[in-house]
Amino acid sequence: MVSQEEFARFVTDYNEDYILLLTRASKRHYDCLITSFMVLKDLYNMIQVLFDTGQYTAEVLPYPYTFRADSVLMRMLGFDDEGIENIFGFLDYVKETQGWNLRLAWTKAR
Repeated sequence: MVSQEEFARFVTDYNEDYILLLTRASKRHYDCLITSFMVLKDLYNMIQVLFDTGQYTAEVLPYPYTFRADSVLMRMLGFDDEGIENIFGFLDYVKETQGWNLRLAWTKAR
């Protein structure tokens, strides 16, 4: 059983990791981001499942799991125009370097 404190820490850790991965993308450090985002997605899913059991309260909400959000959210998270453009450019980078099938698999995994 996970305590409320552990649940809150999972959300905090997820939010910190999400910002870290977006920060890497904003600087065009795209290496290994696909794998990192997939691991982060697992943590996000775990948080959702735990919350859905009704035993935990969300003292801090997890950020939405996306890097294709609008620029308003990206600005709210502290990214400038160039960083936002680089974040949004990540899927194009994946398409160019990994091919269409990986992009399609990534989109379905979200």
